[in-house]
Amino acid sequence: MADRHAARLTQAYSPFHSRLVMILKVALPLTALALMSSVFLLASPVDPERAIPLAEIDVADRARDPRLTGARFAGVTDDGSALRIETRTARSDPLATLRFHATGLELYLDRVDGGSVFARADEGTIDRDSGYFSMRGNIELVADPGYRLNTEQVRGALDRTWINMPEAVAGMAPAGEIRAGTFTIERSAAPSVGNRLVFGGGVRLIYQPEP
Repeated sequence: MADRHAARLTQAYSPFHSRLVMILKVALPLTALALMSSVFLLASPVDPERAIPLAEIDVADRARDPRLTGARFAGVTDDGSALRIETRTARSDPLATLRFHATGLELYLDRVDGGSVFARADEGTIDRDSGYFSMRGNIELVADPGYRLNTEQVRGALDRTWINMPEAVAGMAPAGEIRAGTFTIERSAAPSVGNRLVFGGGVRLIYQPEP
């Protein structure tokens, strides 16, 4: 009796199982195909024009004139001041590998006495072999306490606190408008004094008292 009952269940199950297998054979591939299609449909389309601004590099020009973009030179002077020069572009001198010709220079000096110096210029040179740098063209220099000066040339040392304006300078000082033939920021001989700011070459100060 049990064997006949099992046989009837097997006969009833076999057609159902066969139909289920046939349905799954068709349904599963269709489901997978639908899922893959939805992935491609939902993906963001690629806009080829968006890649154009990222490719504004003249490869041939870079090969002829290799240069660095956004180069930074940093160090500490012998008195502990932090010196940093950031550039828009910098390229190595073919005659001296440690000399760089740069554009868009920005000079930052955090002096050991707590003051700071900032200068900006159109172009310049950084010579790590000699330990000096130079800046030229439309120079603006800001120095504590309250100096804002303009000139055409700046020279300086990379390993010590020495920044020199050898040409005429003009601008504002804490006491008023100032003009001079030269201006220098240098380390004082007395360690307790820190750095000193020296004007020379016919200094003229137009005093402007505080209101």
